[in-house]
Amino acid sequence: MKQIGWRAAAVAALLGLCFPAAAQIGPSTGIGAVGETAAWEAVKNSDSADSLKAFLDKYPKGANAREARQRYSLAANTMLPAEIQKIDVKFPNDARRIGRSLGALRVVTLDLLVRADGSVDDVDLAKSSGFDAYDKEAQSAARQATLLPAVNRGKPVESRLSYDVSFGLLCNRAAGNHSCDDRRFPTTCSATVCETLLR
Repeated sequence: MKQIGWRAAAVAALLGLCFPAAAQIGPSTGIGAVGETAAWEAVKNSDSADSLKAFLDKYPKGANAREARQRYSLAANTMLPAEIQKIDVKFPNDARRIGRSLGALRVVTLDLLVRADGSVDDVDLAKSSGFDAYDKEAQSAARQATLLPAVNRGKPVESRLSYDVSFGLLCNRAAGNHSCDDRRFPTTCSATVCETLLR
């Protein structure tokens, strides 16, 4: 029995070393959910801005981020800007059909009005990507996003948030063979959402 317990502990330690980002899998599920819950229990009643900040640094978009931001803002006597907690951007089918003429990367800049309850009131197009389908998808995703409202000295407040959504389009041989694109397309995709060009 002791050997089984030792192996389980070794596997858990290895998972923690190999997958530290697992703590951000989701607000209430995944490997990191237990770690976040335990960490929150340890600091949730603290008046220490440093411990609350350390928690937020480790779990910036976790299940307890909203309350942690309020407590930190109050303890540090500061204002925190609104943030996107989760956004699901889909790559538009129109872009796949058009292909390379769109270029490798386009960015949409949005201006959001975030209410004190974290809902989005306005989604204005501050800077177009130059392609309607990208602009519309970015706006649609922002309307459905989960946001953390701005917090001023512990109290959620309405504020504006500027947010960039990137769309990347790669050549189908971009991962090594550049003969299809004369090295015009990136070999890695750092965009919010990216699609491989299949022609």
